[in-house]
Amino acid sequence: MALLEAIKDRLVGPSVKNPEPGLYHYQLEKENEKSRAHLRIEGDGHATLIVNANRVLHLNPTAALMAYFIMEQIPNDAVIRMMTRQFNVHPEQARADFEEFQWQIKELLRPDGACAVHEMDLETMMPFSARPTAPYRMDMALTYRCNNDCAHCYNARERTFPEISTEQWYSIIDKCFDLGVPHIVFTGGEATLRNDLPELIAYAESKGQITGLNTNARRLIDERFLQKLLDAGLDHIQITVESHDEQVHDLMMRAKGAFKQTIQGLKNALATNLYVMTNTTMLRTNVHTMPETLDFLAELGVPTIGMNALIYSGHGLTVGTGLRESELQPILEMAVEKTSARGQRLIWYTPTQYCHFDPTQLNLGVKGCTASLYSMCIESNGNVLPCQSYYHALGNILTDSWDTIWNHELSIRLRERRGLPEMCNSCSIVSECGGGCPLRFEGHRKMYEVNEEIIPLEVLA
Repeated sequence: MALLEAIKDRLVGPSVKNPEPGLYHYQLEKENEKSRAHLRIEGDGHATLIVNANRVLHLNPTAALMAYFIMEQIPNDAVIRMMTRQFNVHPEQARADFEEFQWQIKELLRPDGACAVHEMDLETMMPFSARPTAPYRMDMALTYRCNNDCAHCYNARERTFPEISTEQWYSIIDKCFDLGVPHIVFTGGEATLRNDLPELIAYAESKGQITGLNTNARRLIDERFLQKLLDAGLDHIQITVESHDEQVHDLMMRAKGAFKQTIQGLKNALATNLYVMTNTTMLRTNVHTMPETLDFLAELGVPTIGMNALIYSGHGLTVGTGLRESELQPILEMAVEKTSARGQRLIWYTPTQYCHFDPTQLNLGVKGCTASLYSMCIESNGNVLPCQSYYHALGNILTDSWDTIWNHELSIRLRERRGLPEMCNSCSIVSECGGGCPLRFEGHRKMYEVNEEIIPLEVLA
């Protein structure tokens, strides 16, 4: 049989097999350009191509099949023969279609490649139209301990909340990989307070997953500790900087001396080959410093700046310093202007009601709630949350089946945009907008006992 297959391959070329469902990892290097890509193929043939953990393309079965052949570097002639048979098309048409798609995919794999939706005629699916069987990113809140005490923190857990062992986290990382989760972000609390953080990063990297860290960077003043994270393979890091003004930053952190340590940690990270970004929560406490803060971060050489509004969870429910959605536009217009002029990237995180603030008007992308859809969070005791600020456990990853967690009533309600304010139900863009963050709405929080505090809707508009 092996001899017959060898003769067949010699005469007509090797046969091409359709891929099995699962997660496929690729490391790409070419002319000083490096990219990592994951192709996750679902059981129904649909797939998701994720490039460098920050560009997500939803592919229908035909596009998914061709993307797999391209990533696996299957010879074009073999692919054309398969396409001719499987799709009943003329070889010349199959070749033309495949080679055009091949060029598009290779362009997208470049670190600064084009946008599939706006710059290419690429057969993909629009944002929020895909319905995966597991998220693309899993946040892992390793601990709720923290060396800051932010007045606006969304953390609704006690600092003494139970923590599982290193071996149990290894098991969780294994489960996430088997589910097809390509991206893991270690967070908290303050994840750097877990001494096994380098080991957990290294373990996830050994599986082929991309790893990130959300931190206040205070522990990164220790360059030896930072080097351990680098040696483990950490890919990216997000550092919280609330203001260029030391007093404002420390006031928001409720930790004297935090600013000096955070900025030194940021400088240390910027001196490495890590992908580094910052994030700033815009509140009445610091909004007056935003222009100077952006200037300060640019002077430090920060390439990517993240911004978000107050999260209505934990301390965020009672702090009273949140901005109305209608107040966001001029601040973000200023931020877009400054970052664009300097060649920086600006990321806006907060899902808003588009009737109050539409991020697409500022080219900030489609922002809607991705909880229990494209991202989720695992707490320090193994409980799974819809997102890292939504404190209603869907089950425990160590003891409950994934099916019961993924198909929990709350997960389904979040994915299907149920329970939105009445005015949202007849809106034509509700699937993209999603009504904003569900934690903002009193009825939603009370239904799932997420938080007891009540914020009138008119305060948020």
